[in-house]
This record gives sequence, C-alpha cells and structure tokens, in this order.
Amino acid sequence: MGQLRQQAYARRIQRLLVLINEIKTNPHQRPEALYRSLGISRAMLYKDRQALQALGFVFHYDRGQRRFVVTQDRFLPVLNLTTSEVLALIMAVRQLSSTGDYTLTYEAIAALRKIIANTPAEVRAFFQASLDDVVLQEGFGCDAAILQDLWRACQEHQRLRILHDRGDGPRTWVIDPYQLLFKRRALYLDACVVDERMVKMFRVNRIKRVDFLGVRVPTPLVPYNFRERHLSSFSVFVGEQVQRVRIRFRPEVRQYITETRWHSSQQITDLPDGSFIFQVDVSEPREVGWWALQWGASAEVLEPESLRREMAETVRALVRVYGGPLVIERDY
Repeated sequence: MGQLRQQAYARRIQRLLVLINEIKTNPHQRPEALYRSLGISRAMLYKDRQALQALGFVFHYDRGQRRFVVTQDRFLPVLNLTTSEVLALIMAVRQLSSTGDYTLTYEAIAALRKIIANTPAEVRAFFQASLDDVVLQEGFGCDAAILQDLWRACQEHQRLRILHDRGDGPRTWVIDPYQLLFKRRALYLDACVVDERMVKMFRVNRIKRVDFLGVRVPTPLVPYNFRERHLSSFSVFVGEQVQRVRIRFRPEVRQYITETRWHSSQQITDLPDGSFIFQVDVSEPREVGWWALQWGASAEVLEPESLRREMAETVRALVRVYGGPLVIERDY
C-alpha cells in the first residue's frame, strides 16, 4: 500500500510540474483548454491550483488580458551548500539538459545563478565561470550574455533584431521571441518572424548578436501554443503535417525499445514470432528513421514508403563504405 501511495504522490508532483510549465509557456489559453490539454477535470485543476498556492506558486486567469498571470512565485532561502555540492548541481543541470526537457532546464539554470549569487565573493567568480563555460559554452556552445538577453526578451515580450548564422552566412531577422527550449543537447529559441508572421525555431549557439528594438509585444502576432507545437516532434524538428511511422523490431532489442517512452503517441503491437511493431505519429518521419538506424538489422521501417526507400538507400551507401578493402592511412 505504501508503494501505491508513493506512486500516486510521484504522479501528482509530475502533474504539478506540467501545470506550472503550461502556465508559463502557454499563458494565452482559456481555462477549459488548459484542463483538457492536461487530461484532468475542472475540479482537479482547482485542487492542483490550491496545492501550488500552498507552495507559494499563485496564478489566476485574467479575462481582460485573456491569459493566465502568475502573481506569486515564492522565493526560498538558499541552503548552506558546500563547494562540491554546488559543482555537482552545475554538472547535474548539464546532464538534465541532455534528457531533452523543454523548459525545466532553463529554470534550473536560473536557480543556479541565484545560488551562485549568494556564495562567498572569493569563489563566486569560479562558480559563475563553471556555469557559463561547462554548461552554456562547452555544453551548448552558447554565449552567456546572448542567452541572458534572449531570456529577458522572452519574459518582457520585447521585439529583437538578431544576427543568425546556420552555416550559409549570417542573416538578420526581426523576431518576437516566445520560448527558450532544450532539445537533444542543444538550446533553441521559438520566435515569430515579424515580416513572415510565422513561428520558427533558431538554434541559440548560431545567434551572434541581439539588439533590443524598444518595442513590447504582450500579445503574440500569431497563435502560439508551446505544447501543441512540439507535441508531434520526435526529436528536434517541428512541422504542420503529422505522419505515421511503423517500424518492426526483432525480439532481441525488445527491452531496449519498450522500457523507454520515446514519444507521447508511441504504440507497441506484439507479433506471433516475438518481434513487435513500434508506431508513432510525428511531424518529421526522418528523425524516427535516423533513430532506428542505431539498432541495425534489428529494425525495419515499414511505413511510410518514402522513409523505407530512404533507409534502403542509406543501407546501400553503408555497404559501399564498408564493403571495400580497409584502407588505413599512416603518418611517416
């Protein structure tokens, strides 16, 4: 009975975290849409709101602004941490980001900055450099000052001009930044491109300059819902159309595939010979194909047909690479 109670408690904690995430990332939604998207009842939303209020996180729906507003997010006193504990937290945040969590990691970085700000002056610079170099620069290739400006612009709804270089030369964009997010060990920015009135995703380490334009845009130019936008993303890419991907896996990799929740739409269908079908509905099927390649001949893409053909061509290319004689270049 104790284990069941513990599992129920863990599920509630997870639900409260998801609720906080929704309030912060998708404030422009009606209460009805909020509790439906979370898969809970109106009464449960009220109970969760009361629980968060007792913890010091207070929010309400402002009908005039048509958005949720956070009115209190309680400050907690910084604990007496040792040097090794602070360093361990810094490395833990870097590891947290590798899980692909969307917004929780940046909250953890903000918390670390507050902890570091309260450390003794003689070690503060070292801790700050550790956070900037190990997590932001080495981990994500991001400039700490640029990241701070982007975070401020998201919070204050400030319009920006950015210089972004994805490898084909720098280009200037005028954007309304919406949300910073982590995906697959990289940091991205969801933003509306003002001229195109379209939401695009920018990899933050490719942003070389940020200029504030002195324009505040409290209401999004286009409808934006963080959860819905990224719901069908298998890894990084998002898109408008959702396609079904089905992969047949051999029995020897069952444990590796089934013990992890790879996507919210994931379905597993067992077959008589011990193999099974892995099915997901995603916006970019190629990402699922790239993922399946790591399982070698134990994975076979069944559909869509276009992805099956692409995987077949990839396999033929690998045969050409590995089918010839091994040539080892030596330095003399």
